[in-house]
Amino acid sequence: MKNYDIAIVGFGPVGAAAANMFAESGFNIIVVEPKYDIWDIPRAVHFDGQTQRIFQSMGIFDQIQEIIDPILGVNFINRNGKELLSVSFESHPKLNGYYDGVMFNQPKFEEILRKNASKYSNIELKLGWQVDKLDSNIDSNLLEITNKATNQTESLTSTYVIAADGADSFVRKNLNIKMHDYKCDQDWVVVDYLLDKKYKVLDKSRYQICDYKRPTTLLPITNNHIRWEFKINPEDDLEQLESEKNIRSFMEPHIWRLNPDIDINSGTLIRSSKYSFHGLLVDEFKINNCFLIGDSAHQTPPFLGQGLCQGIKDSYNLCWKLKGVNDGIYNKKILDTFSIERREINDFMIRTAIKQGNVIGTQNMVKAFMRDTFFSIAKIFPKALSALKFQYSWKLNDGLIDKDLFPNGANGVIIPQPDINIRVDNKQFDQYLGESFSLIILNEDETLIDDISNIEFMDIFKNNIHIFNSKHPFLKDGRLAKWSCENSISAAIIRPDKHIYGCCDGVDIIKKIEKLVKNLHNEVNA
Repeated sequence: MKNYDIAIVGFGPVGAAAANMFAESGFNIIVVEPKYDIWDIPRAVHFDGQTQRIFQSMGIFDQIQEIIDPILGVNFINRNGKELLSVSFESHPKLNGYYDGVMFNQPKFEEILRKNASKYSNIELKLGWQVDKLDSNIDSNLLEITNKATNQTESLTSTYVIAADGADSFVRKNLNIKMHDYKCDQDWVVVDYLLDKKYKVLDKSRYQICDYKRPTTLLPITNNHIRWEFKINPEDDLEQLESEKNIRSFMEPHIWRLNPDIDINSGTLIRSSKYSFHGLLVDEFKINNCFLIGDSAHQTPPFLGQGLCQGIKDSYNLCWKLKGVNDGIYNKKILDTFSIERREINDFMIRTAIKQGNVIGTQNMVKAFMRDTFFSIAKIFPKALSALKFQYSWKLNDGLIDKDLFPNGANGVIIPQPDINIRVDNKQFDQYLGESFSLIILNEDETLIDDISNIEFMDIFKNNIHIFNSKHPFLKDGRLAKWSCENSISAAIIRPDKHIYGCCDGVDIIKKIEKLVKNLHNEVNA
């Protein structure tokens, strides 16, 4: 019977991303996936800045860059076609070094992941196989898998199991993990439309058609692919609703917004399908040495485009922790923070997506009037826009963060990444900080390094200790300097995933760094 470090169940985009991350970290992996081929229907279409930053860490961003287009703004339109509000994203700060919203084609994304995974000799891929049995205990896992074509069965063991097997997850059900239902179910028709090659999409903005009779979303994706979403009403006849004639009639009032020269006959309808949007979240992301990621753990309404993003972030959060435990650097308790942190973030994301959906999708005339009035006010008084969020800071409030020294500071947020074109020693900022914990100090006195070297437990940083003075290249574009100034930060311990473990101001800085390092050592030391 073969034994593996990790068995990944599922080889969709989240499972494939996980396979790449964990293989790069040196784990011996088996991936079990019932399907052979990539599903050629585009589903997820959006990455945020942090997800692109993860691709940077994986070494695949150059390939990803070939299949993405930025979202340049959002426009809210009322049912009469009048613009309520228009917001440009081009001036938004690139806190992660990238546009905070880009569109992509999912099948092409999965091709990149599978091609990259094929270079790893420590990945064994079982396509056309499914997991039929899982016996999990605290030390190991026994899996029985079956070839769907031949009914051949095999047994294997793995130290860890990572479930990326989707909304109907076998692993989640096998472990009897319950899900919290946010009771926000909605039915929408999702339409993919391909514009003829002779036309171009001139407006790369998102359109929210705030029509209380038929809320609609219009999204230009990439390469003339356009995504439409139409809310289904209780009285609708679904078969009639999904007819091509009906769908094109829904598109007619707004398709010209992408290019005045196009109309409903300027392209091909690729698909039209009913989707039920849910808000679901597992009570636990971890049982024994089994971990849930992606749709197996959470299902988010699509109004912020965060479903796939959060699945990739699940894997990224888990990978460095599991590697540290496997290498004997961290104690096993750190794995419990995976569930704490990912549940908190996904709960926030689901609730925020529900609120966004309620804003654009309300079919209550009074609420629709109030929304339209607010947008009209925000158009005249831009400060009112502060009530609307178009960028999100993924702050951890619990888990592996320091809660002792600077509890109201920037602990738990992701440190800004300077312009990705700025390099030191031919490395972008994240690569410069390295894959372990790192300590950065923003100070003109570079002799501080001598005092810091005498602090106990500094080996946790593996020499990733950096003093940035005001002339340092990474401070040139102002992102780090602004972050430091606004939060009164002179020193920060950065986790491998670039969340801030803890930070402090410049008063008695050596003592405060010593305290932070001791706290970190006590939490993670093996």
